[in-house]
Amino acid sequence: MPKRKPTDDEIREAAYHMWLDDGAPEGGDQAYWFRAEAALSAAKPKAAPRAKAAATKAPARKAPAKRAPKA
Repeated sequence: MPKRKPTDDEIREAAYHMWLDDGAPEGGDQAYWFRAEAALSAAKPKAAPRAKAAATKAPARKAPAKRAPKA
């Protein structure tokens, strides 16, 4: 399966979190962008959600048998 390219929004969010984790230093925005892009590109692509199997209905419970009245 080919790797998909991360979107700008995904890269921006990852770079922002990396920047925060480093203490929010001044400058270095491009370095964080490229670091985030590399990290996201190396990550495994997310699998597509699987289709849910058709729900199977449980068999209906049988009603208890009626007892004859005691004499």
